[in-house]
Amino acid sequence: MKSVLICRCVCKYWNTFIYDSNFAKLLFTYTPTCTMIRHLHSGIFHLVEYDRIEWHERRNNPLCCSVFEVLDPNSNNSIKLDPKFEIPIPDPKSIQGRRVYVDVLSCNGLFYLSCSMDRDISLVCNPITGEFIRLPKQPPILRPYEQISWGFGFHPKTNQYKVMRIYIFKHDRRMVVEMHTVGTSTWINIEVDYPKNLIHVLNHSAYFNGALHWIGIDVDGNDSIWAFNFDTERFQSFSMPPKDQGTKVRIFEFRGSLCLIYFNDLLVTMWMMKRYGDGKSWAPIFQYTNSSITTSQLPSCIGSLDRKNQEFRIFVTPWCDFKAHGKFQIIHHVPTLIPLKDIIIGDNVEVQNIYSPDNPN
Repeated sequence: MKSVLICRCVCKYWNTFIYDSNFAKLLFTYTPTCTMIRHLHSGIFHLVEYDRIEWHERRNNPLCCSVFEVLDPNSNNSIKLDPKFEIPIPDPKSIQGRRVYVDVLSCNGLFYLSCSMDRDISLVCNPITGEFIRLPKQPPILRPYEQISWGFGFHPKTNQYKVMRIYIFKHDRRMVVEMHTVGTSTWINIEVDYPKNLIHVLNHSAYFNGALHWIGIDVDGNDSIWAFNFDTERFQSFSMPPKDQGTKVRIFEFRGSLCLIYFNDLLVTMWMMKRYGDGKSWAPIFQYTNSSITTSQLPSCIGSLDRKNQEFRIFVTPWCDFKAHGKFQIIHHVPTLIPLKDIIIGDNVEVQNIYSPDNPN
């Protein structure tokens, strides 16, 4: 992607050709997933690049490294942070000068952004082009609830992007599922069947195979994967690999499969579902054991290159020292140059650009 962006600067004709919708769509089909990183309160995302020659010759792949090596722009490490892109986070003046955390979810070339203090401030943007649209206000929640989980996905049959909100009421554990189709002006309630003993849904979601996936926890503390299919608008559950008590888990897509990463103070294990939907097909694909006496020697990041698909990822380990380096966010994203007007379907689409001089954001 960086080389394509550099070619834009050659001449006006090349710039026009690269931003042509047909070329951008063709390019998107061949663009691998990349890693983007930012400090939590920053509106700047850095595209993480790696030295292709060094990584192809590297034997210790995945590589364990420190977050300082990744975040330090002057590091001589084989991982670099260039170029950088700005996302349209709210102006501090518009939220009484307070510092805010902006949630960022990625799906199919676009970001979904929402302000931690005011969910009415929500956007869908293309971080590569700077284009964004504002989403309508979400319905108010009038009763006490346990927690809210969010998801950003794509319906491949209708080519529509979807934002989902799930929350569970405190008094009766009833779960509410709401969905917004980007480009429309409304949120709708989705009537779904779910187990009544489900008491918690982890906030982080993963989009894969036309569905959004969450990890749910029941009253007995058992974990399972809950997948919402955009075509059927129903949930499907999958079992997970066994894990020790106190082990944390994160779900994501990797190498064209649904994956989990388990981590605790002693061990990091990455699991891959070899056959989608089959809870018996989980297989470990990477493991790192803590054999160090001091935590200062432990890796805070794991870099991995899939040589077959040229897909480079960075994962954060539980040993990351956020106090020393500050909190940061890593997004795995497929960049695109396709204009928002050619992506978003609907009548409620007003495209703005963060780089426009008259942008009020």
